[in-house]
Amino acid sequence: MEPTVNVAALADRLDREDVLLLKEFYHTGLPYPDDTISHVLCLLVDKVKRGGGPLSRLSYGAIRYRLENLAALGLLGKVPQTNSAVYYPLDFMVQHVKRIILLFAADFVALRNGNEGGRP
Repeated sequence: MEPTVNVAALADRLDREDVLLLKEFYHTGLPYPDDTISHVLCLLVDKVKRGGGPLSRLSYGAIRYRLENLAALGLLGKVPQTNSAVYYPLDFMVQHVKRIILLFAADFVALRNGNEGGRP
């Protein structure tokens, strides 16, 4: 039986950078079953640094800390005792995380259009 997930409560505990990191795992743009991907921490950091986006300003430690928090919230899994850490999307969380990403997408559009209102 899948655990009950309160998407709104999880979304309230996240910020923009957290959601952008989740998108690296859960939003590949490919059809199922290739719509998720695992990442090795050091390779993910290199990827976001080269991307030049909003995550490129985060340090290695900040990204590692955020990924640890996402794993603690149950949004990502982590392979134990790996160096560098390996994080992976959780199969039962795919739809829930995609809902969270959609909630934040509405906020991103509102901010870009000059509205300061947040999620209801």
